[in-house]
Amino acid sequence: MEVITIKTNKKTELIDITQEVAKVLPPEDGICIIYVPHTTAGIIVNEGADPAVKYDILKVFDLIAPENLDYQHLEGNSPGHVKSSLTGPSIVLIVEKGKPVLGTWQKIFFAEYDGPRTRKVYVKFIKG
Repeated sequence: MEVITIKTNKKTELIDITQEVAKVLPPEDGICIIYVPHTTAGIIVNEGADPAVKYDILKVFDLIAPENLDYQHLEGNSPGHVKSSLTGPSIVLIVEKGKPVLGTWQKIFFAEYDGPRTRKVYVKFIKG
């Protein structure tokens, strides 16, 4: 298993980690599991060509889980917990010749919902 460390800069942001994931994969075929062990972060695959897509995703998440609701969790990061529940903590990708199989416009994004922080992403390769 490989660990990628990410330093986020904003309260919420989507960070393209496609190249970081590709760097830790062996030059073989198989699958990889990408897992985020944080309750206020997630992992997604979506379009990476137009930065407006990241903006739009975060804007909709802010509408779904706004900062100003009457949350019961007292740490002040309830919106981050809700958003991470929407994206989930892991994804599984096919790997061919050491590269994740993605669509033309797709990228792998670390989703920060309670930053800025230092975060970890685990990448587990399973030979196929």
